[in-house]
Amino acid sequence: MTTENIETQTGTARQLQEALLACEGLQAFLDQLAAAAAERLAPRGVDYCSVTLERRRRGITLAASDCEASRWDELQYAADEGPCLEAARIGSAVCSGDLWSDQRWSGFAAHVRDHGPRSLMAAPIPLQGEAKAALNCYGIRRDAFAEPDREELRAVASEASGAVRIALRLAAESELSSDLMAALDSRTAINLALGIIMGQSRCTQREAKEILVQASNHRNQKLRDVALEIVSAHDPDLPSTGFECPELS
Repeated sequence: MTTENIETQTGTARQLQEALLACEGLQAFLDQLAAAAAERLAPRGVDYCSVTLERRRRGITLAASDCEASRWDELQYAADEGPCLEAARIGSAVCSGDLWSDQRWSGFAAHVRDHGPRSLMAAPIPLQGEAKAALNCYGIRRDAFAEPDREELRAVASEASGAVRIALRLAAESELSSDLMAALDSRTAINLALGIIMGQSRCTQREAKEILVQASNHRNQKLRDVALEIVSAHDPDLPSTGFECPELS
């Protein structure tokens, strides 16, 4: 790798980090990533870019520079075939100079023929774990891409890898945090309901829990929902965990 290539990748990584810090949310950052890729590759014949993520054989579009790219991605997911999915699955760049007549993905081609993109090239975005991703580039005209364009796409996909991995990690941690807070809220409601039952029935905690479980089974409701009904009858404000962080001074 030449010094110029190293400096280019370092500069790109710095720009992605700055973009991540500047964006208001994760989705805004990912969309900006797709838009930046489309702008960089526009001289190569690229009109739109998107990022495909596949987990458990199900594809979703993480980001897109334009809603048209998302729509074309969705057609591939529905057909369970296409350059985007193939690039992600085989871990190698895939290119088509004429999607309308390409027999490799006839199901997808039937949906875009005469009114969709003519050219498409996709390159895998290296990730860790079972998730697979690809950077997709759509061209309106036929035979829009040449071999040097594919090399540039591979470089952009490689540079985007770190940013996408960070985004996925943040999304996973956010989901885990949400699940944790939901579990804590559920536990808080149940504990409060048990205290109310113990006070009203003058029983032990174990007996109160049996009463709550029986009510849950009888009503065919989740234990948390029954507990919330009991608590809300005494306090209309929903119980919280009390773990909200105060603002730092």
